[in-house]
Amino acid sequence: MELLETEGLTKDFGGLRAVDHVDLVVRRGEIHGVIGPNGAGKTTLFNLITGYLRPTYGAIHFKERRIDGLPTHRIVTLGIARTFQIVRPFTELSVLENVLVAWGHRYYRKTGPFRPYANARRRAREILESVGLADRADIPAGTLPIGLQRRLEIARAMALEPELMLLDEPAAGLTEEEIGGLKELVGRIVATGVTVVLVEHRMSFVMDICEVITVLDHGRVIAEGAPEEVAHDPAVIEAYLGTGSVNAAG
Repeated sequence: MELLETEGLTKDFGGLRAVDHVDLVVRRGEIHGVIGPNGAGKTTLFNLITGYLRPTYGAIHFKERRIDGLPTHRIVTLGIARTFQIVRPFTELSVLENVLVAWGHRYYRKTGPFRPYANARRRAREILESVGLADRADIPAGTLPIGLQRRLEIARAMALEPELMLLDEPAAGLTEEEIGGLKELVGRIVATGVTVVLVEHRMSFVMDICEVITVLDHGRVIAEGAPEEVAHDPAVIEAYLGTGSVNAAG
């Protein structure tokens, strides 16, 4: 069943077309990768889906509801959360407080029964436990190394209780050991019923974890399918010339 669908999604910046008539279908429960060379339009696509940008043309549907044109905070409350390529925690706040900020955005803005603050702290600690940060809960977020800051970024997204999580370069700057842990973490997130779409340059990570991969080049979809199909698609290999082949990109 489709959870997210874009139809002819296009974004122009002056004379530059960053996203060019992209038709994307993300089904519930899958891990869907979006790859492509630098400048292919991947992050712009995420920015359109999450309301940071408005499309020049086209439509975005989430759970069969059209969401393009909605403000970002409204899209979040509908069930879409994201992480960013450049992590930006609230450095002076504790790790726990960073998660509480996200949790509060999800619940303090909505109508209905008020959830006590104690419940928020308990839920935040549960989330930190699930991402392996429970023992760092009370230290300033700015003191975490990059690998753990990326886990905190995911924890903040989890606090929004999304149905769809968009991960932008989650493996950037991580060691091979940390990437192994990230694979396990993403798998656990999906097991809770969350659908994941990720943008990533590390091809080994993408090929190992994704069920479906969409390839962008100059804003257009040039291939889509299972990892093995995409890896041997001539158009994909050509798009990655300069690094040798699609297997070398990353």
